[in-house]
Amino acid sequence: MFTLNKPAHGPFSRLERIIITVPVLVASLLHSLNMSTAYVALPNIQGNLSAAPDQVGWVITAFVVATAIGTILTNVFSEKFGRRQVFLASIVGFTVTSLLAGTSSTLTELVLFRMLQGFVSAPLLPISQAIMLDTYPREKHGFAMSIWSMGMILGPVAGPTVGAMLTEFYDWRYVFYMNVPFGLVAFFSILVTLPAAHTLGQKMDWLGVIALIVAVSCLQLVLDRGERLGWFSSPEIIINTILSATAFYIFVVHCLTTDAPYITLKMLTDRNYVIGLFLIFTFGIAVFSSLFILPLFLQNIQGYPVLSAGWVISSRGLGTMFAMMCSGFLLSMISGKYLILLGLICVGVSNVWMTQWTADVNMQEVIYITIVNGFGMGMMWVALTTVTFSTLEPIYRVEAASLFSLIRAIGASMGTSVVVSILVRSTQANYIEMRAQITEFRSTLNSIVSGQPFDLKSMADLRNLETLVMIEAQMVAFLNDFVFLVVIAFGAIPFVFLLRARTKN
Repeated sequence: MFTLNKPAHGPFSRLERIIITVPVLVASLLHSLNMSTAYVALPNIQGNLSAAPDQVGWVITAFVVATAIGTILTNVFSEKFGRRQVFLASIVGFTVTSLLAGTSSTLTELVLFRMLQGFVSAPLLPISQAIMLDTYPREKHGFAMSIWSMGMILGPVAGPTVGAMLTEFYDWRYVFYMNVPFGLVAFFSILVTLPAAHTLGQKMDWLGVIALIVAVSCLQLVLDRGERLGWFSSPEIIINTILSATAFYIFVVHCLTTDAPYITLKMLTDRNYVIGLFLIFTFGIAVFSSLFILPLFLQNIQGYPVLSAGWVISSRGLGTMFAMMCSGFLLSMISGKYLILLGLICVGVSNVWMTQWTADVNMQEVIYITIVNGFGMGMMWVALTTVTFSTLEPIYRVEAASLFSLIRAIGASMGTSVVVSILVRSTQANYIEMRAQITEFRSTLNSIVSGQPFDLKSMADLRNLETLVMIEAQMVAFLNDFVFLVVIAFGAIPFVFLLRARTKN
């Protein structure tokens, strides 16, 4: 049955590495691409299924929460059934649930299938990362992570454009249908190439697993629904916060007192791994938050149609691809922590530049700065995924990769919630403040639009003025978001110097 009848750790020849790498990358791309394609289809889904804005948001929320739960259970399932079997089952589940999601006739069905899709596909990223680290020798881990990162990072970059094109020219259902052929190719390719990995066979810590699932699930619900429900003015948010804090406390205490905790505490004695977890958390905040707010900026402030906004945002992929092609080579010459530093500086500087934007910023400037941001994102990601695991024992890779993915997802969710909160609240505050300054006695109202003064007795002029004030209020709110991302990027820089410059051989 197997083309490669070797242990999971190899050693493998160059041809054997290629045979393993290609299908693994296809499988990892499935999950990362699907994470972002559904965003642009939400308005069409809302209209087609007659759903309210708050209801259709569950299409994303259900996927995110279920992915977090599935990520937690990845190591449990891998130890119980084997890494290869879990990987294959995950591909099958993702393909089937994609087909079911595309055939949904009601919002309830779609949310249910999206929840199943997030759960079954969660193992794809951490297991694919562990496979790549096992397939390539330690001295080639930088190259391996640069290749693996293509699927992990380019998915969210290309997702908005792919989703916009499918929705615009076909139907929102094709956002899910497109996963079916890719899933079939990935399954049969993995089936005949991937060698099986041994398991430790240790007893599972179900109390720790359940406590962590409750903590992360409730936290995700707080982050995803907090702004819509008014945060702590909502009983739902208060209850979920209490449940999350209590479950997390139980999880931490249990890990410190039991002999065989869910998270192997020995991993947390590795300095590079612990610092890497913190940096991937800030990476999730800084990078994925900007992926969320830039399309809103282009469409709400500059009036770009969805396809044009998708193309502009996808230019980030040019910088990301260039960084990934360079980073694998540079990691063999330069310490990884300096490449992480370079990536953080590029992300931070690009966000500093964004704080100088106005509502009239031209497309060329947006593209250039987005490319720089993408370059920083790619450079940081490849170096970080290499350095974080550089001194960790191979037997912990699936477990460590699962926690790594979970922390990144929490950072992305938390960062998105914060920028949305800043955007909504800052827009409201700025609009009220600007509106209070508008009276017929202020000379600044003259010659604002097309050199003509506003007539405050004209309904048409009043509507134009209201639109202008709202755009400017939103513009200030976006600038506040960019400032927040600057603080996050530059605030993480001191921690980079705590990483070890050299890896163990």
